[in-house]
Amino acid sequence: MSTRYFRAGVGTVIYNHLGQVAIFKRAMFPIGIWQFQQGGIDLGENPEQTLWRELKEEVGLEHEDIDTVTPIPGWYPYQDLGSLEDATVPRIGQVHRWFFIKLKPEASIDLTKATDKEFADWKFTSFEEAIQATSDHKKHVYEMLQTHFEKHISLHN
Repeated sequence: MSTRYFRAGVGTVIYNHLGQVAIFKRAMFPIGIWQFQQGGIDLGENPEQTLWRELKEEVGLEHEDIDTVTPIPGWYPYQDLGSLEDATVPRIGQVHRWFFIKLKPEASIDLTKATDKEFADWKFTSFEEAIQATSDHKKHVYEMLQTHFEKHISLHN
């Protein structure tokens, strides 16, 4: 029997100079779900290394596209769908270190530059719409992100 665990990862809230946040439509399981960009930490990586690798792999962004990187203190877990009801699910959930990423005004997200094809589409939207568009099991994390964004980030746009 395999051990149940939380997969460690990094999540990003990419935002523009208008304070809108980027959400992405999954092309891989679970297909069609809208979410913020996130990805797992590989063995030997620290969260910041994962941040830059995942931005390139999943959304095609590089260091020169980014104006500001602001880490959020702490790690934020969520339960994977069906993990407690289905013994075949290999983990209980995921836990992420989150970063707010301000896109430079002249930069743009171009999914054709991504090396992985995890997302089929993306858009800038409000935090409220991002929360409504994502899976129920992630909403509590997105609400926490919104609170932090409104208190600490959007004031500095």
